[in-house]
Amino acid sequence: MNFLVGSTYIVGAAWIAAALARGASADLRSRIWRAALAALALVWLPWPPPEAVRISVSAGLGDAAGGFARVPGSSWLVWVWAAGAALLLARWAVGLIRLARLTRAARPLEANIRVSDAAATPMTWGVLRPVILLPAAALAWPAEERARALRHERAHIERRDWPWQLFAQLATAACWFHPLVWLAAYQLRRESELAADDAVLREGSDASAYAAQLVDVARAARRLRGETPLAAVAMVRPSTLEARIAAILSRGRNRGRAGVRARLAVVLAAALVLVPVSVLEAAKTHRVGEPGLTPPKLASKTDPQYTEEARAAKIQGTTVLSLVVNEKGLAEKVQVKKSLNKGLDAKAVLAVKQWHFEPGTLNGKPVRVAAVIEVNFRLL
Repeated sequence: MNFLVGSTYIVGAAWIAAALARGASADLRSRIWRAALAALALVWLPWPPPEAVRISVSAGLGDAAGGFARVPGSSWLVWVWAAGAALLLARWAVGLIRLARLTRAARPLEANIRVSDAAATPMTWGVLRPVILLPAAALAWPAEERARALRHERAHIERRDWPWQLFAQLATAACWFHPLVWLAAYQLRRESELAADDAVLREGSDASAYAAQLVDVARAARRLRGETPLAAVAMVRPSTLEARIAAILSRGRNRGRAGVRARLAVVLAAALVLVPVSVLEAAKTHRVGEPGLTPPKLASKTDPQYTEEARAAKIQGTTVLSLVVNEKGLAEKVQVKKSLNKGLDAKAVLAVKQWHFEPGTLNGKPVRVAAVIEVNFRLL
């Protein structure tokens, strides 16, 4: 839950910052979204959360025995999360395999530029040795159009857009359940394309001719049904084309690159945004399964007592309570998770609030740990 709150706060802050920077360059806004995704990685917690501690005690049998175990009820959440993450990672991996095959089959043109008969649009990918793939039709383009396409893809390489979009893909796979993470990844792709377009126009290309070229490339890609793997940073994708055309034709738009001061301001703002998230992290409730976590141990207890009414009615069974063992080893937020009898439930809550624990620790430091108490009421 802390990750959901923290990530919502971070993406919300990025959205506000990007809105305030509407008059700034796309390069600056893309860096805002990069900082937001990096901040999300810093506050990442395992999801779904690991399991709570289960403590079982018996009432009505003299000395009560206490033990610790994991709660099996939340394990299905882990499988749901893992299945969603695996599906998205597999989808991206398939795109990467397709992209690698396209590259191997492509003909070298010059340096890091290759020509592919199967490519639908100019695209680029790679970290250490990035490659630009041109569709075979690009060989017939006028020299000016081919130069614009190459400048667009080189702008992506200079900005390191492919590694950042890879990072965004990993973030959405890990946080597929959170719509705002998807929003951040989409905004990053959108602003990255706008920034690459601005790089083309800064070199003096005619805006109308460039916009017309993008439309022609999109039409040709749809007509020829060539490949545009998901893992590539492509020159044209339908999802962002309309917004890009409008931005290219917009007069008076800031098309500059973010300066050093602006970049440092984005990093500083991201660090300041993380301060309250760090406070939230310090106050969060931990669960069994987190690396370095030692669960709390029951040190002393008061046995729950039977009510006269429950004894007369010969009620037996289990009351299940959820709670948090705080840093001092005391029970907080004690709530009935599964009721047996109102009177016995109240006796169980009263007893548990008087228990003392050796607090759970994370890397040797006392922390709050979620727990579930099973109070078993049995008559002698």
